[in-house]
Amino acid sequence: MLRNMGWQEGSGLGKDGSGMIEPVQAQAMDRRAGLGRQQKKLDPSLEVKAGDSYKTLIQKKSLARFREMS
Repeated sequence: MLRNMGWQEGSGLGKDGSGMIEPVQAQAMDRRAGLGRQQKKLDPSLEVKAGDSYKTLIQKKSLARFREMS
């Protein structure tokens, strides 16, 4: 769409081409994080290991989600 309006790659936005050149970077945010929020420490027993079966992997993820909610 920008190219159809005359924009060329490497030039800035705007009438004079003096605007932003690099796009705005997206930043991931935790849902419902507020003041005083602390990072939760991961339980070492829930770490996914290379030899875990699919069933064990699902159990660990489910348990981690349950503990995260409580």
